[in-house]
Amino acid sequence: MKADCVVDIRAGCGETPIWDEREQLLWWIDCPGPTVHRFFPDSGRNEQAPVELDSPHVGSIALVEGGGLLVLSGSGLWRHRPDGSRTLLARPDADRPGNIPNDGKCDPQGRFWFGTMHAESSKETGRLYRYDGARGLVEMDEGFACANGMGWSPDGCTLYFVDMMPGRILAYDFDGRDGTISNRRLFAQVNPGEGIPDGLAVDGAGGVWVAHWDGWCLSRYAPDGKRVAKISLPVERPTCPTFGGADMRDVYVTSAAMQLDAGRLAKGPLAGSLFRLRSDVAGPAAVRFRG
Repeated sequence: MKADCVVDIRAGCGETPIWDEREQLLWWIDCPGPTVHRFFPDSGRNEQAPVELDSPHVGSIALVEGGGLLVLSGSGLWRHRPDGSRTLLARPDADRPGNIPNDGKCDPQGRFWFGTMHAESSKETGRLYRYDGARGLVEMDEGFACANGMGWSPDGCTLYFVDMMPGRILAYDFDGRDGTISNRRLFAQVNPGEGIPDGLAVDGAGGVWVAHWDGWCLSRYAPDGKRVAKISLPVERPTCPTFGGADMRDVYVTSAAMQLDAGRLAKGPLAGSLFRLRSDVAGPAAVRFRG
């Protein structure tokens, strides 16, 4: 697989790519921008979306059934409507001012799951949360320096979740009926010589795709946790993959340029850009928030 640069941009930390199958475009963010982007593959145009942000950091976004976005920022979890209005839904980690929000995604039932992290990734103060309209914000697990990427198995029975700083990909049994998790276990451990795991996506065959921060690559793991593919990338810090395109076989990958000095940028001058490659296996459409 060869990764092509589709948006040549110096994003500080590109993240949370989401394919909008109804509009046939890709949403993604620059966390420290803070900026929400839209990429139109037919024209190759990338633009800053008109989303009001009142915090210097945005952690993740999600599409909403009925239109608009969920935006998780340093000021809280917000519901943004197509008319430009917005509503504050929750303020996670209000008791932990040293934390900031991080990656998030909707489960197969349309509940929004996300993690938080210590601002310097130096203390295990991060949490894993679930949010839905009926029960609000619920803490699901804790003890993470950087709670990161997540995804669900095709049968909806397993949640994969990245505990970034120890280099671990965890798995939980997932009960879709009531949105609970149990039986936390190690799914895969990333070799420290290949960076640390960041964002995650699961394909239709159950393959778990993981971006390696500081590792110049993506990995694909089989459902048993064995790594079955390594895809080299032209950037040191890929951050998150997702599936998209008309046949859902395009893999889009965001990346980061933050904290890279001139020498490291010279080795990877496309740092911060958006990439696309083709997969033999299709991925699922993004689930929209149904709160």
